[in-house]
Amino acid sequence: MEIKCLGGVKEIGGNKILVEHKGTRIFLDFGMSFNQYLKYFSEYLNPRKSRGLKDFFELNLLPDIEGIYREDYLYHMGLPDEKRSINGVFLSHAHADHAQYIHFLRKDIPIYCNKATYLILKVIEETGVGSFSDLITMCDSFTFYRNTKDTLSKVNRKTKGSVKNRRFVIMEPEKPVEIGSLKLEMLPVDHSLPGASGCIVYSDEGNLVYTGDIRFHGYNEDKSKRFVEKASSVNTRWMICEGTRIDKTDKDSEENVKKKISSLISESKGMVFVEHPIRDLDRVTTIFKATKENNRTFVVTLKQAYLIESLGKLSPFNLDDVKILLLPREWGLIYSRREDLNLITKEFHPKKEYKKWERDLIWGENNNQIENAITYEELRENPTKYVISMNMWEINQLIDIKPKNAIWIKSSCEPFSDEMMIDEERKDHWLKHFNIRKFSAHASGHASGDEIKQMIKKINPEELIPIHTEHPEMF
Repeated sequence: MEIKCLGGVKEIGGNKILVEHKGTRIFLDFGMSFNQYLKYFSEYLNPRKSRGLKDFFELNLLPDIEGIYREDYLYHMGLPDEKRSINGVFLSHAHADHAQYIHFLRKDIPIYCNKATYLILKVIEETGVGSFSDLITMCDSFTFYRNTKDTLSKVNRKTKGSVKNRRFVIMEPEKPVEIGSLKLEMLPVDHSLPGASGCIVYSDEGNLVYTGDIRFHGYNEDKSKRFVEKASSVNTRWMICEGTRIDKTDKDSEENVKKKISSLISESKGMVFVEHPIRDLDRVTTIFKATKENNRTFVVTLKQAYLIESLGKLSPFNLDDVKILLLPREWGLIYSRREDLNLITKEFHPKKEYKKWERDLIWGENNNQIENAITYEELRENPTKYVISMNMWEINQLIDIKPKNAIWIKSSCEPFSDEMMIDEERKDHWLKHFNIRKFSAHASGHASGDEIKQMIKKINPEELIPIHTEHPEMF
């Protein structure tokens, strides 16, 4: 067996691990390297889609491997057709640093993951922006068709037959699937995203254990313990182990985060805003529980609500248990005070300002607005009734909300790049402008150094491969 780490080496994230055995080739994750990307690009400077894969190859954002990339991109670059060269990709979870770059893969490459990961990727695609958001489906780029006027038009997602589904294989826990000469078993683990998993790759040369991202202090720590138990029973020859916090000894606890958030809400005499990762449903559950303990109602964003609805039974609570903040879009007709609005809305309903997924969520099939929608007027009039999910990208809504005696609880990681530090400073200016006090309550999505060492000792591999860490020497 040959194992090549093509991303995630001496960095946190960007996992792309190529495993080869007797003609079978699979990737374990195919993620985006934030560190490498941010060396060259920013919010306003992006890779040029017009050049296909060229920018990504030049700057070492993608490995230049034959037979894995989209045919439409290769054709646009003047490169010949290539025969598919890998048998599949296993996704440990849907975080961008593990899954984002499947956008660039051929649509006929099977992608193995569990249902939660698939649904989250689907939501990301439907609610995302930008040129590189095809994840579940694929629409040919740089392609033309003859229209009814017998002239050429560019193919887009509205063109009939232009959208094609990728080949997803939905896996069940501890039910191995055969991929060529290998057998792959998916095992759920505790992490800051639903669906997070590690895996065991079985071969006649020995077995490979891959942790994905793992922790032991969330609501699903039993899953991580079961992963370690199973991995320690299969005579592991190779272990690819994440080490985000290999240099940290402190142990986090999601329960302690809940206690701190609940205490801060209890002491607050005004509005409470909580900043948190939108897809970390463990954290969302923590905030929800802390809110209920203080007899307040949790208010979520449209994107958060859409994720909860899409996950269905996999979600920790129902949309009926929360309020959904309805924000203005483009012209803001929902909030307009102009005298001729009644005349306008007869022909141009305000919902036309919203994207399709937003319209489906707010108005549904019967064209009736959902009952649990809430606007800034209600928040402003009843500041002590709610706890509001808020982030940097919607912080300008504070101008309408006009909070008084408010607090802001940062329940996410500290900035780790120059751009994030600039955003943090910008956010602080907003908070200062509205006299909002800031607090912190967070627990990592990754195990501590001591927990990682205990896991390695119990699994006891012959060879250890550190990944997803800036400190491989500490292994």
